[in-house]
Amino acid sequence: MASQLVENLKEKYGVEIYYHKASEESYVAFEIMNFEDGYYNEIVESTIKQLDTMLCYFSKVLVLRLDLRLKSYSANNKVMSQFSSCMLQKIKKIYGKVAYIWVREKAKASQQHYHIAYFLNGHKIAYPSKLIDLLKVIWERVSGGGSLSAIKNCFYQLSTNQEDFYETFKEVLYRLSYLAKCYSKRRVSQSVKNYSSSRLEYMEGS
Repeated sequence: MASQLVENLKEKYGVEIYYHKASEESYVAFEIMNFEDGYYNEIVESTIKQLDTMLCYFSKVLVLRLDLRLKSYSANNKVMSQFSSCMLQKIKKIYGKVAYIWVREKAKASQQHYHIAYFLNGHKIAYPSKLIDLLKVIWERVSGGGSLSAIKNCFYQLSTNQEDFYETFKEVLYRLSYLAKCYSKRRVSQSVKNYSSSRLEYMEGS
């Protein structure tokens, strides 16, 4: 049974069926948000790949979604590069292996903003409040006074040993599909990415 929040999101954005190629012979159907301007397939695939890879390493994975805003516009993603470098050092030192995906968007505001999702070892972190506080400090410093905020119901604790794991997994992917929408992802230039992700690979034999 989907949460009330997800039911509300489905009423707002609708549902589209997305077929992910799980193997040479099979596909898995997921529900994603239905956007009028469409979505970026590569963002959906990167999200699934990085989350699924973390679940191959750990039977519990914490999923965390945050928004990052700037005080002024930048024609590049240098601030995200600086943030990623610093936050990865901190997270790996405290929580170990981590995967992530972020997207750059610019809608009506003069400056761009970013959405980011983290996938962490759920055996080492059950609630993200301390991590969010740490990331707020890092982002404010590297962005020169920008803000970092958590969305409503910002985290999930996925456990492959729970009976409702697959339903929760599908709910997580539905919510993360928001990052894949084409709307507001205007390319500044061919050299400036509108998304980036970690490159975690599956364990051998998995």
